[in-house]
Amino acid sequence: MILDVLKENFDQIFVVDTEFRQDLKGRGETPSPICAVYKDIKTQKIFRHSGKDLNKLPPHKPNSTLFVAFNVVAEASCFRVLGIDMPRHWWDVFVENKKLYQGRIKGGKGAFGLLRTAQRYGIEAMSEGLKEWNINQILYNKDHPIEDIVEYCLDDVLTTEKVFLAQLKDIEETFSNKGPLEIIQHALFHGLSMADTAIVECNGIPIDNELYNEINDNFPDAKSKIITDINSKLDVYVDGVFSQKKFKLLIAREGLIDRWPKTISGQLVTTEKVIYKFAQENKAISELYFCKEFVDSQKLKGFIVGPDGRARTSLFMFGLITGRTNQSTARYPFNTAKPMRNIMRPDKDWAFIYSDYKSQEIAVAAYLSKDPNLCSAYESGDIYCYAAALANRVPKDATKKSHPKERNLFKTALLATFYCQGPKSLAVALSCSIDEAVYLITTIKKNFPIYFEWIEGIVNRAMARGYISTKFGWRYWLSKTDKIKQTTLFNFPIQSHGSEMLRHALIGLVDKDIEVSALIHDGLMVHCPMSKLAATELKVKQIMENASKIVLNGNVCPVDIEIIKGNYKQEKEEQIKFDRIMEIIRYPSLIPTGVVV
Repeated sequence: MILDVLKENFDQIFVVDTEFRQDLKGRGETPSPICAVYKDIKTQKIFRHSGKDLNKLPPHKPNSTLFVAFNVVAEASCFRVLGIDMPRHWWDVFVENKKLYQGRIKGGKGAFGLLRTAQRYGIEAMSEGLKEWNINQILYNKDHPIEDIVEYCLDDVLTTEKVFLAQLKDIEETFSNKGPLEIIQHALFHGLSMADTAIVECNGIPIDNELYNEINDNFPDAKSKIITDINSKLDVYVDGVFSQKKFKLLIAREGLIDRWPKTISGQLVTTEKVIYKFAQENKAISELYFCKEFVDSQKLKGFIVGPDGRARTSLFMFGLITGRTNQSTARYPFNTAKPMRNIMRPDKDWAFIYSDYKSQEIAVAAYLSKDPNLCSAYESGDIYCYAAALANRVPKDATKKSHPKERNLFKTALLATFYCQGPKSLAVALSCSIDEAVYLITTIKKNFPIYFEWIEGIVNRAMARGYISTKFGWRYWLSKTDKIKQTTLFNFPIQSHGSEMLRHALIGLVDKDIEVSALIHDGLMVHCPMSKLAATELKVKQIMENASKIVLNGNVCPVDIEIIKGNYKQEKEEQIKFDRIMEIIRYPSLIPTGVVV
């Protein structure tokens, strides 16, 4: 039935696969396409493209042609590199596969791959060993005959076609309560977002190469010095490696052992967030925090920076349960130690526009639940002061400046309660008694009753029908055998709809030929000429807010915009840290022992 509707609405349905090489030295280059094979499902015609024909699509009508691929990002990246006008109608067999089976099958990423999916449908396909051999030939053997590569590519096309047709029947059975037009609409939306993600990957993030190389070249000596210096005071490293055992002794000496968060196994939690919290009140922990941030900055070595000065990485849209975009951690500037983000720099006479949604998750919770108190809190401009005022802990005109402690208290408590944290974990996070934590949770649930009725209703329905989904079709199936985390179910409606919002925004920006360089959870970074800065800033704001209206039933999630004209600048505290790091790197001999920020 879905296939019939697709055939009625599209003149051509091309199943496509490309083969390409990437720079083996890890320099961050875009793919180098070798060949592409297309098969039109309607006519059964096959088109093999290589050499001079590689940058041409088969004869088609752009507005009435559907492209089907297994992981659209790969094919779309090749199209981008070849200068091919990007098709606007994509069906990603991989994404639809995840909608069908995320939570229902195990086996990691490979479980959703083409061969495993073919096996699940009883489709005969190339063995994993033979596929691996072919991939190695393509990547490492430049003398491998192009004819063999094309035939291998054709085999993937034929397998993808069979999987696609089997998938359509599977979707019809699984989503029998959905009409074919709704299913197709959601699939095309998610397929297009994958194609546009490929464009972001190819764009990359401009990097200050001189600064990047200076840090990398001088980092080892500076690292050794600062660890030696900090160890002379705190004694937490052994042979340059952070010691959990010695850290525990430090915490005990500082009188923090009872308050410090611990894992289920009893290990001290040493995440950046936890260390930062205690660094605000303890000098020794403050010094350690700076040291660890400095040491963590060596993640820069994982960057892949191309000859064009752009850092590129794989952006795994739909990589997480909620559909949030996940990045290759070691290769993404926004995943490094925060001070190191300063290595990002727009091209000459260009600027960055960093744009993110204001408290996106609260906006989603407020407008989808239609809780009047939560909507008022969000629209007040300071959600957490509003929540504290509702609890009669601060006056109605309280601000972040006038009541910082109370505001931080309710910020932590509100977010913890929304994400289903219990009193014990909240008490640890706030360093308060269990009774105080219980009071805070009870008060928040009392003051935002409609939201909690709404989210609990979603969770109960999910438990009854076996899945949870967004209104745009992204879905997670609840395992019948594995224990389901409550936090997953409570997080899903909020974070997944936030992800859908960003996808709508991305599509809108790409449609306007705006260069998106990075995706960052609830925001993105645009790279644009200074001559078009004002106009682009306005477009970015309008497109992102319009995207929020699509998700939030006509309500707007406002957008914060920051303009960066030179090296990426950060909040004052992080900028001070970066300046300090550069002092250590450039003048290590002038740094007195034990002096840190």
